[in-house]
Amino acid sequence: MDKATYINILEEHRDCVYSVALYSLRDADDAADLTQETFLRLWRYQGDLTSSQAKAWLLRVCHNLCIDQSRRRKTVRTYFGVPDNEAVDHLKSTFADGEDPTSNLHQKQQQEALLQSMKILPEETRSIMMLHYFQDLKLQEIAGLLGLKVSTIKVRLHRARKTLRRHLTENKVLTLPCQREIG
Repeated sequence: MDKATYINILEEHRDCVYSVALYSLRDADDAADLTQETFLRLWRYQGDLTSSQAKAWLLRVCHNLCIDQSRRRKTVRTYFGVPDNEAVDHLKSTFADGEDPTSNLHQKQQQEALLQSMKILPEETRSIMMLHYFQDLKLQEIAGLLGLKVSTIKVRLHRARKTLRRHLTENKVLTLPCQREIG
């Protein structure tokens, strides 16, 4: 891999890799170190990667390094991948320049409620949800990243949405619009 290609891949995917690491490890310093290690491994990689292949490759390496890091720290497995509000606040901002963050306060509160509710999901399902909905990865990319079939990813996403919808409405955390009956 030449230097220009490496720099392009680094600039394009650095924030995504950092976000995944921060979400998983819940520590900004560890996430920064792990992001650096991920890109060092990319530099040492001798194969040719396109930008789309690089993203999947980087996220798989990052995911594996997060698991290794959590094992080294002897972190209780139930906390791996559990949303942490402080870490979520450090993630890449979704506000456009000049946009007033208070204008989306209700949406932010719903997102925080959703993240808290995700604790009821199994660890791997939480990871799938985060990769798909927060990192905008395609189902095929997630399947390759986690070593699962696309159909398995689809089923887990469907079940997770159903579980979260039921949990959020039962606890009156989120009010969903009524669906019109087809008559």
